[in-house]
Amino acid sequence: MKSIALLCIGAALAFAVDQDPKTAADPKTTNTPATPAKAGHPSAAAVNPSVKRNLHQTSVKPAQKNLTPQQKASAALPTVPKDAEEAGPNLYRYTDAQGKHWMYRKTPFGVSKWEEKPGEPEPRPEPPASAGLTATDLGDSVQFQRPTPFGPQKWIRKKVEMTDDEKAAFAALEQAKQPVPGTKPADAAKPPEQQ
Repeated sequence: MKSIALLCIGAALAFAVDQDPKTAADPKTTNTPATPAKAGHPSAAAVNPSVKRNLHQTSVKPAQKNLTPQQKASAALPTVPKDAEEAGPNLYRYTDAQGKHWMYRKTPFGVSKWEEKPGEPEPRPEPPASAGLTATDLGDSVQFQRPTPFGPQKWIRKKVEMTDDEKAAFAALEQAKQPVPGTKPADAAKPPEQQ
């Protein structure tokens, strides 16, 4: 008896899975029979199995935009012209056929372009990396310090491992230590102390 009950429950579940949930709720909207119609049957003419509807696709297609060549050219990303002269690091100046002056800057995100207006200040060159770099001699190594927006940055480097910027800062330190010819050292200017 139990086996017959299990068979009936299994058949009911299989029948429920085979039914479409949208059409099972409302049997009046069903256009397709549960079994395919045989040729010559009156219901076979009502259903065309080759037509499938995609309910998630819009039936109206958007109009294609036809751009003119001038619109396409203005929408293209700018590039630095071949005739542009370099005004600074990654900065270029160009005068087009209409006499307009354009500035181009190469950035990690591409090339930016803007019109140079008369009376604009000249673009300032970036300060060298050694600007503001100070050095302190520690014998076989040198301590360097550079101001940053987050506070001073300090590091120590051996003299044989210094970079070009560090060598330049260290040379400036050595020159500042040397007395200028024709002047007396600071200790010689003081009178001897009397006791």
